[in-house]
Amino acid sequence: MSLKRSNLIGKFFSIAADEKLLFFEAIVLLFISKILVCFPFRYYIRILKDKGELKKMPDPVQLMKIRNALYRANRLAFWKNICLVKSVAGRLMLKNRRISSVLILGVAFHNESKLIAHAWLKSGEYYITPKGDTVFKEIFSI
Repeated sequence: MSLKRSNLIGKFFSIAADEKLLFFEAIVLLFISKILVCFPFRYYIRILKDKGELKKMPDPVQLMKIRNALYRANRLAFWKNICLVKSVAGRLMLKNRRISSVLILGVAFHNESKLIAHAWLKSGEYYITPKGDTVFKEIFSI
């Protein structure tokens, strides 16, 4: 067994039980989100839409744990996750906990010639998935 792999296993056993559960939830939701984003946007927008029942104020500690779980799960996933997949998975995790959030889609020009798109997730003032350094024009939010 390589040193890197044994180090990861050691780190996994050193985290708290609630964070392990969040990690497994994040892995499952990243996989579901990966499949979900293969469909046209109008189909999964219904799943992500806030129907008004998500009124719980976000707890910064819980938000940090969810963000860390998504980061850990993304590092270990054998498939490549784009920003939209991570944002959708985070949205589903927050929705399961009845915590309100906003998933934002934006576009920007890279080197003033190439159009790039990005998605990020915010709960209150806390970024679950990062917006990045680029200034994006927000075109849609859920």
